[in-house]
Amino acid sequence: MFKYTSINSYSLRNLQNGQIYFNNPLNFNDPFDTFHPARITEISNEKFVELYCKSNKRKFNKEHLVRILDKTISKQDFFNFCEQHIDYIFDFNKASENKIFQSKTDFLNQLKNLEESNNDFLENIGEFFKTVKLNLQTTIHDTLYNIRQEKFSKIGVCCFSKNHTNLLMWSHYADSHQGICLEFDSKYEPFSKAFEVEYKSEIPNVNSDLLFEEEETAESIKKLLSFKSIDWKQEKELRIFHHESNKSYFYPSRSLKAIYFGLKTNPSDIEMICSIIKSKNPDVKFYRMKRLENTFGIEPEQFHYSTVIEIQSSLILIISNLFNSNEFTQEELLDKGMIKISEIQLKAHLEDLKNKNILIKNKEKYKLNR
Repeated sequence: MFKYTSINSYSLRNLQNGQIYFNNPLNFNDPFDTFHPARITEISNEKFVELYCKSNKRKFNKEHLVRILDKTISKQDFFNFCEQHIDYIFDFNKASENKIFQSKTDFLNQLKNLEESNNDFLENIGEFFKTVKLNLQTTIHDTLYNIRQEKFSKIGVCCFSKNHTNLLMWSHYADSHQGICLEFDSKYEPFSKAFEVEYKSEIPNVNSDLLFEEEETAESIKKLLSFKSIDWKQEKELRIFHHESNKSYFYPSRSLKAIYFGLKTNPSDIEMICSIIKSKNPDVKFYRMKRLENTFGIEPEQFHYSTVIEIQSSLILIISNLFNSNEFTQEELLDKGMIKISEIQLKAHLEDLKNKNILIKNKEKYKLNR
């Protein structure tokens, strides 16, 4: 699994410390990400009643309310409930809009005279159900929004991809190919706990009840955070979750497998990052991305990094074997075909060895200082 990133003080610190950062999903760049609206119709009647009672100071018989919503309540229980709460439930000042409810007395008299098998009784329950739903709709939406704000402000998310050669990902998340892409081994924690993001053309159905159950909160939030618009499908995203946001997590050094440098990554940044990683985990592999011929694509090309000490020690050994104490030019050294660094790098190392009094320079010729 791969993580694209730009090169800055934060990413360098993460590399130095061997850590990943769990961001707050409220900061994500996609406004639809994590904030697709939950549907009220997916809230169970039991949870609906619980929220309704919490949102009102008035005490209701929860069992009766659930049975009203299920349309399984008896006429007598329904009558008793309405008689107790009718002034609170219905506004008879607006009764002219509905001929059934001219007044509290008229409504109760009509209800009292109905037979349980009468369809009008079921219609009254349906009307009651509709009124309660309308009265509570705004409250439920606000409650859901507040819960999601509260939950999402606490949970942390770290994003990865299954693809390390995506041009758009390199442009968007790796500073227009000037950054890097890290490869992690998914058999180690926390990477083994990654979720695959699902891409949908429509907002998926999510059981909103789970948002209100503490024991189910973690899984339900992860599910809500694992859907994105199909427009983002090229990202092939993976996500890891943490119970706290804006936190760093230290991963095992062996879980970092490779680092890929972009087409435009600065050579000095490559040197610095390779030096950092080499000292922490010598098994990490290094790659430069290169353009593919005749197609809009890139592929990695592996290279081997050596420290300055390693390079210069190797140079001294090669010079000693080839020239002993004799003079040589830079071109003569290159012509031997044993040097694996560029001409510019070779010149810099020869000058550095001269400044350290390991080499003596006479005009354009060098020799070992013995």
